[in-house]
Amino acid sequence: WVATNAQGPPPLWVTSNSGLPSPPADTPPNAAFIDDPSVVSDKRLDSLQFTFFEGMLPRLTFRQNFNLEASDPNPNLGFDGGVLELSTDGGNTFQDILAAGGSFVMGGYNRTISTDRGSPIAGRQAWSGNSEGFITTVVNLPAIQTLGRLRWRMASDNTGVNEGWRVDTVNITWCHFFAGCTPTPTASASATPTATATATATPTVTVSPTPTATATATPTITPSVTPTATATSTARPTPTARPNATPRPRPTPAPRPA
Repeated sequence: WVATNAQGPPPLWVTSNSGLPSPPADTPPNAAFIDDPSVVSDKRLDSLQFTFFEGMLPRLTFRQNFNLEASDPNPNLGFDGGVLELSTDGGNTFQDILAAGGSFVMGGYNRTISTDRGSPIAGRQAWSGNSEGFITTVVNLPAIQTLGRLRWRMASDNTGVNEGWRVDTVNITWCHFFAGCTPTPTASASATPTATATATATPTVTVSPTPTATATATPTITPSVTPTATATSTARPTPTARPNATPRPRPTPAPRPA
């Protein structure tokens, strides 16, 4: 990231972890901070280069906390203010994010800068007054097919002084649509002035519980025993022994006569 003062005295944008406006950081330990002096100044913080190709839908989200000189009686009028600008030629020229084709989803500009006090952004819409802590700003960015840069720019006029402006938790997300695809981009970036925003489309996997098989006891069939018929032997009668017959005497034959 590059901090410069196009006009006015030091300091430049710095990383800060203390002081006003409070709280000093949205994502610890620090945030980018610029003061709001009582003289005309034009203080800029430029991001690293990035590129979006055709078909991508880039979105910038960041958190900011500002207390910049503004009109008390007129809630729409600011004297010192901050704007977001975009370069589509690698940082050679910048224009307001709205003029460059972007649009605010939430947390957009809240006042118009006075034209009679010498502000470098006189007549433009800007963030001014008191945000009363960190607020979220979401911006739809235009598709960029060349090198792009973002710029957070704080400009003050020649009267009054206030606490300053803090920027933190910067994220850029994008998605490349494919036929039949539902993108779920997840972006990660660090918001201190040494961060490169990197976004990766990451599908969210829903884990379906694996059913646990419940063992069902299958009864074991025990075959019924069919009794085997046991042959009952019928006792045969034991033959009764016949009594021995008494031999009958045979008569002795008479001798034959000689």
